[in-house]
Amino acid sequence: MRALIAGLAMSLLALPAAAQVPPIGRVPLPPSTPVERVDVGGGEPLTLGQVLSSVERHHPAIEAARQELRSAEGERFAAEGGFDTTLSGQAWMAPAGYYQWGRAYANLYQPTPLWGATFFGGWRIGRPFDADESSDPGIPSYYRNYETLDAGELRAGVRVPLWRDGPIDYRRRRLWAAEHYRDAYAQYLEVRRLYVGYEAASAYWYWAAAGRKYVIASDLLALAEARDAQIRAQVAAGAYPAIEALENRRVILGRQRDLVSARRALEQAAIGLSLYVRDRRGDPIVPSPARLPVAIPAPADQPMPLERAVRLASARHPTVQRYEALQRRQEVYVDYAENRFAPRIDVQLEASVDLGAGNDRQQSTYEAPVVEGSVLIEVPLQFREARGGIDRERADLGALREEARLARDQIAQSVRDAHSALEAAREGLVLAREAAEVAVAVANAERTRFELGDAQLLMVNLREQYAAEARKYLVEAEAALQIAHARWRAVVPAE
Repeated sequence: MRALIAGLAMSLLALPAAAQVPPIGRVPLPPSTPVERVDVGGGEPLTLGQVLSSVERHHPAIEAARQELRSAEGERFAAEGGFDTTLSGQAWMAPAGYYQWGRAYANLYQPTPLWGATFFGGWRIGRPFDADESSDPGIPSYYRNYETLDAGELRAGVRVPLWRDGPIDYRRRRLWAAEHYRDAYAQYLEVRRLYVGYEAASAYWYWAAAGRKYVIASDLLALAEARDAQIRAQVAAGAYPAIEALENRRVILGRQRDLVSARRALEQAAIGLSLYVRDRRGDPIVPSPARLPVAIPAPADQPMPLERAVRLASARHPTVQRYEALQRRQEVYVDYAENRFAPRIDVQLEASVDLGAGNDRQQSTYEAPVVEGSVLIEVPLQFREARGGIDRERADLGALREEARLARDQIAQSVRDAHSALEAAREGLVLAREAAEVAVAVANAERTRFELGDAQLLMVNLREQYAAEARKYLVEAEAALQIAHARWRAVVPAE
């Protein structure tokens, strides 16, 4: 022992003179450099609810999902424009020449989602500029179909597709697809809320755990610092060998280093949490250590049974519902492609009546109301475009169904894994709490023995270190249980 002390003394004497302090006995002690301390938990605690509220209001990932939903809503609103009323009109005239006449029209078109029917109506007029045809040749006979009485002609009608474009047409395809696409993005927004909320909760509990571990490291250092003056006095009085003072100083330096590492871990956790804590402008805020919670509580809610959770998540999780909305959208495309395979058979019914006066020929020709009907038939002979479109849309629908099945399987797997993590976290917390209680009791007993002169300082330091590690494991277990609950809430929707 004497040789060991002498060797330590020689090594310490090799230090620069400015670094040496008054010796204890014949052994000089290295200087004790103070480390920066931070105030932990001295202010109003930052709660998880405040973090999640900040996430909902300002997190860029959720705001981006909101903008994508607005874009989908805009597409749906634009698709409704396919059913807007359309007004068209044109005027034409021949003011000079042998025939001096003019014509004009104004038409209204109203498409509807009622089996693709389109209603239309309008007014037109075609008249010579000189009302007296005795001095004017009037309208050329080959343009006589433009001629009306002097107040013009009113017309109205409807066009209905009987086969192609009847069950579904381009306008309804665009509208229905846009509605399902909007639903898909609404579910995507919920997915982002769930998973960003889980990330925020994880970051919050990591930060809370880092704060508690910093407190443990600070308490451990305080124990060694409080013993330092007492041990030095006992060494000076000859009650303890000088190496005990060196041992305690070594422990102080090691625990100071550990406190610096704990402060760095706390700062790192606070920086990570700042992604989810934002001000009114949406800028990240690094939370102060003073806002750390004083403890990590146990979760209040209890998870539902595993198999019920698997069934619920497989049917109602936003990821699954998003795929269902995408499938409905693709089914609209399939229906439209299949309808393209049908021939076109359109029926049109139109009625018109001329108003006003005219010469005898015009009166006899135009004064009676007219009802007209027509049928349009169009049949592609090869249907290659329709067959290719059907194959393409059906294949896309099949791919979506497989992706949806994989998503359901992954959700079920996530639920089972989250349940396993939850059970393991519960058991781990029980064991960590018991281990911490035992380790703290052993450290207290060893410290009492040392004060009574029945134990060595080395054993006291080891027992304290073991107790501190056990307390850190307990903090980590408490945080792990909270994070496991946050993950469970992210994969299992509420009933």
